[in-house]
Amino acid sequence: MIRKTVQDFLEAEMTSFLGAESSERCQTRQGYRSGHRPRSMNTRVGKLRFEIPCERSGQFHTKLFANYQRSEQAFVLTLQEMYLHGVSTRRVKAITEAMCSLPISSSEVSRLTAQLDGTLEQWRRRRFSEPYFALLVDARYEHVRANHRVDNQAVITVTGISAKTGQREILGIYVVNTESATSWGEVFKDLLSRGLYGIESVTSDAHEGLVAAMMKYFQGAPWQRCQRHFSVNARDMVHKKDRKN
Repeated sequence: MIRKTVQDFLEAEMTSFLGAESSERCQTRQGYRSGHRPRSMNTRVGKLRFEIPCERSGQFHTKLFANYQRSEQAFVLTLQEMYLHGVSTRRVKAITEAMCSLPISSSEVSRLTAQLDGTLEQWRRRRFSEPYFALLVDARYEHVRANHRVDNQAVITVTGISAKTGQREILGIYVVNTESATSWGEVFKDLLSRGLYGIESVTSDAHEGLVAAMMKYFQGAPWQRCQRHFSVNARDMVHKKDRKN
């Protein structure tokens, strides 16, 4: 039913482009049909095959899907959503084959999810159009695959509090080899180059490199030690058997 509906739409689209039905003789005709070409597409209901109408001049292009597109956009978004939630490409492959009966490979899943890179890069480079009066900065160490090996690297997250709405917004996420005054300085330098302004307070843990970089790039802004990190650091000084007390 879906294949027939899409096929009927393609034929109607060609009729609208030419201004005439098949074999119709009229003054409004803008061209002539030239057969069909096969096209398959992966969808949520499995692989569907269509016959794309062709026009002699080669100027007709359907608006239903883009050139060289081989997967339904909603299907691609589903794969990307699973990937973003941490599902491995092999697991995505298994789920897809179970749900849609599509023999999709792990490399194909990787190719489709790689489309997120452009969107992520645009988000990383976006400029700020409003002031933020406070920054919350932190880093956690994650296993990151780089140069064919897995290493522990610091994932730095910078959150800003809008001076207009009071809402929190993640301003940037950075991956560095280790926390240092240099790496934190590069983070703050990037934020300032993208238009960050209005900072009146910075909250973080007591990492010396972080505090030193903050004092350099946000001169005059008071620094406040994160109370959660302070509590964790204090707890670590207590023996495990005494922590409940």
